Amino acid sequence: MRFMPKPLRSNALTSIVLVAATLLCASVCSAAKGDTATVRRIGQLHGVVATAISKQIRLKPLDQQHATPILVQGSTLAQASESEKQEIKATYRAGHAIVVLDATMAHIKALHRIVEEGVSYRSKDTGSVLAYTLRRDVFTPTCVLLTEVDRSPLQTALGDPEPTAIDDEEMALRRVADRTLAELTHAPNVGVPGPHDPNGTVDWLSAPIQTCTFALNSPQGVYNTLINVYALHRCLDGTDHYAVTAQADWTATNAKWQGATSEGSNPTMTQDNNGNLVIDWQDNRTYCSSPGFFPDYEDVCRYVNYPLSYNLTMTPLNEGTVVQLNAAPSATQGQQTTYTSGFSFSITGLVNVSAMGPGGGLSAGATWSNTTQTTVPALIVDVSNTGNQGVDWTFKYCTTGLEPDAGTNCTSHVQMVEDVCKAQLGDDSGTNPQQGQTPVGKFSNAIQSARWASTVRSGSTFDIEVAFKANTASTISHLNNGTSNGVPDPAQSCNTFGCACTSTTTNTPVAKSFTFQVPYPSTVCTQ
Repeated sequence: MRFMPKPLRSNALTSIVLVAATLLCASVCSAAKGDTATVRRIGQLHGVVATAISKQIRLKPLDQQHATPILVQGSTLAQASESEKQEIKATYRAGHAIVVLDATMAHIKALHRIVEEGVSYRSKDTGSVLAYTLRRDVFTPTCVLLTEVDRSPLQTALGDPEPTAIDDEEMALRRVADRTLAELTHAPNVGVPGPHDPNGTVDWLSAPIQTCTFALNSPQGVYNTLINVYALHRCLDGTDHYAVTAQADWTATNAKWQGATSEGSNPTMTQDNNGNLVIDWQDNRTYCSSPGFFPDYEDVCRYVNYPLSYNLTMTPLNEGTVVQLNAAPSATQGQQTTYTSGFSFSITGLVNVSAMGPGGGLSAGATWSNTTQTTVPALIVDVSNTGNQGVDWTFKYCTTGLEPDAGTNCTSHVQMVEDVCKAQLGDDSGTNPQQGQTPVGKFSNAIQSARWASTVRSGSTFDIEVAFKANTASTISHLNNGTSNGVPDPAQSCNTFGCACTSTTTNTPVAKSFTFQVPYPSTVCTQ
């Protein structure tokens, strides 16, 4: 007899949070007790994140001590008084976090105007974010952008969210709250001023104009991308130079096996009165095998919330002469587990670096070296150039199998039931899914870099669009053989002569793009 686990139970956190989100956080924050972080607020707070963290911090009205972080709604920031702006600037320069909740791109731009440092953004697909954090870390403007939590693609036959989808969305919201709390409790690290030798050569890699983590806490997983932006002006020929590096930390935290069956007196797969399939998914692989010939029950199996591939593009948008000088990884590579990325170069002659701290300002030249070898899961790396001297990288999971992706000999979707289904659907050996497609695996430490030179200034900023996409998937196999007249499961993967199964994979991209609006570097070329 096969083990029948208890049905999934949905956590009620989402409904609680969404109801409470309309309340003013200040009215409940007095409940915070014990060794909690002290955070100053400007105005009233509300929304999902404020409610989720309200009992984990001690809120107090804004004072002029700039000794603790500041929490503010985006709409309030837009109406901040001059004294409040001065305190925000002083707090930022002291190394404490400024956290803006429910921030639009306009709110983010306003914050950078107040602190007079860093890079603003625009986005073609993101109107607002759940939270935006900005702090000074060793002279560098450092930000974390927490995007809205998208809806899970897992739905019932009637189009309603599945219990698994509700749980996944709640988990993503908890991660947003945890990351916001971590930023509010981050210890200041402003750095100690060091000597700057204008006659020496600057390590340009150590002097970004801004570093920012774009954090997508998705129902399908965690997709963090750390971006560093660099700018300098070369006096010798009047060229502007820009560079961007991206480091991935992408994890399929919510990937899992699930199955269901029509077997027994309490089946987990049934039909309702209208003939719609109702599946109470169980978190196991118990039902990932064929019932065999002529059974009186049916099974269904799936693997959900896992990545097929990752994609990253960097594209300069300004009109005029833009030349791509370096990009790494620089060439398409076959399937492998290690690859070399990064590059080394030097810029001779006087340069003016856009950065705070000892790396900024005039130097006799600049050097750069970030060549590294990275270990990754078994991936195919495809590299190509895109419009206006941009670069495009795709990292694709690839295994062998009997259902290759169209036009390739690569199977990027998870395979599930080897012995029954002729190796089209995999096995339990641990080799499938790949490590990076499981909750304990990740695609990380992979660095992409690009560098450009420009001789024409158009508009008020040099704009670089960075777009990232995780092609996430769910693969399902219906393991009935057609002998029970389609009841309860009308989908047929096998037949009465055996089980030559096929799987169905649904691809749901998790994607965002942001355009860095980089101020032009100073053209001052005299000491």
